[in-house]
Amino acid sequence: MNSTPEEDTLATKRGMLLPFTPLSISFNHMNYYINMPTEMEKHGIEGSRLQLLRDVSGAFRPEVLTTLVGVTGAGKTTLMDVLARRKTSGYIEGSINISGYPKKQATFARISGYCEQNDMHSPNITVHESVMFSAWLHFGKEVNSKTRKMFMEEVMNLVELHYVRNLE
Repeated sequence: MNSTPEEDTLATKRGMLLPFTPLSISFNHMNYYINMPTEMEKHGIEGSRLQLLRDVSGAFRPEVLTTLVGVTGAGKTTLMDVLARRKTSGYIEGSINISGYPKKQATFARISGYCEQNDMHSPNITVHESVMFSAWLHFGKEVNSKTRKMFMEEVMNLVELHYVRNLE
């Protein structure tokens, strides 16, 4: 990936110029069930499945920071795990679209990033080193070292991590 001096100047002025197209994600009538936990059956709860999400719909627009808020146990993490297809058991119903097209998991995994609530990061490396490690894992071999570093710095600035750059 070679760039011209003009492109380098433009990248410096506006940030990274990687070939990303902003995409939206919408989800409609999402339901998520798990098998009834044994402990609940012991307490007389009937049924074979427990519904954790009920008819949830929404959308995330491109280039707009969106927050998902609610009390503990409301299903925020469950919803995000279902949308990212991180749930390995249970039953999912509903539709997920990426910019109006049905979501294809293989494509979605290449165009999105998702850090689970319980992801562990080493306490022995800095924030900068964590982001750098992630960037090295997510980019293919065709993206050169200079471009990876530029992208990483852009992400650090975009999410305002430059203030804590060297903290462990």
